[in-house]
Amino acid sequence: MNQILADKQLDEQLLKDGYVVVPFLDEKRVKELFEFFYAHHANEIPGFYATAHSIDIPFRKKMNEQIKTVFEEPIKTFFNNCKPLGGSYVVKSKSQEERLHPHQDWNIVNENEFRSFNIWVPLVDLNEENGAIRVVPGSHLWVNNFRGPNIPDYFSNYNETIWQHMQTLNMNAGEALIYDHRLFHSSFANKTDNLRIATVFGIIPDEAQMFYYFGKGEAVDVYESNVNFFMEGNIQKGPDVLKKIETIYPPTVSINNLPNYLNQKINTSEQDEEQPHKPGLIGWIKQLLK
Repeated sequence: MNQILADKQLDEQLLKDGYVVVPFLDEKRVKELFEFFYAHHANEIPGFYATAHSIDIPFRKKMNEQIKTVFEEPIKTFFNNCKPLGGSYVVKSKSQEERLHPHQDWNIVNENEFRSFNIWVPLVDLNEENGAIRVVPGSHLWVNNFRGPNIPDYFSNYNETIWQHMQTLNMNAGEALIYDHRLFHSSFANKTDNLRIATVFGIIPDEAQMFYYFGKGEAVDVYESNVNFFMEGNIQKGPDVLKKIETIYPPTVSINNLPNYLNQKINTSEQDEEQPHKPGLIGWIKQLLK
């Protein structure tokens, strides 16, 4: 594995745990991003909001450029031979009463060869009341799978079990959670009257090609991708301008090392005769390997 972070000890922690938390933005940069957000958001914010999801492409790109500019120097300081992708504000208001369930982010590289990451930076101090992030250390090594639009999340039936074993990161404004896209993470609901404002920015190794994985029935279509597609396209609906590379059928899943608490839950679910039409994760994998 190539060294991703300039600090070798931090890089080893990222490889082992799937994440690190580091001081990333100074107070001036935090204030700059915070004020820029409010300068361009006069209306009430819905429960969960991301500028990258805006249908206004110039606006989406404007938000990205500001974040990219502010992140430029810290990225050079912390990362080794990596290229920045794009950024977004991610905001929670108290109208979103439900927590963000445990999940993994989409594949954007060939994970048999490379890793991809997010740099997640809150612009306010976090706690359990206003939407702190939760993670499962080492969960990026649980499984090799495909993740993207229309691709089922076969761990969704075990959200509560995973949630109960997560660790809360009460981060300070300006700290960065640098995490592997395979890492299981989630967050509390924001129960306060103030917005939980954060920024997120993608990054991959210099030599990695971006891909877009799109579920199509029982198969997964793989496309060559790029930053412009994620900045300008409708990434939820599927590609209309990307070059298709291959169709993977079936989309194989490889279990590496699940924790005992999850193995027990999955095995119990497999024996549940009340839902014979809903095979659990292990049953689905067995079908693929027949």
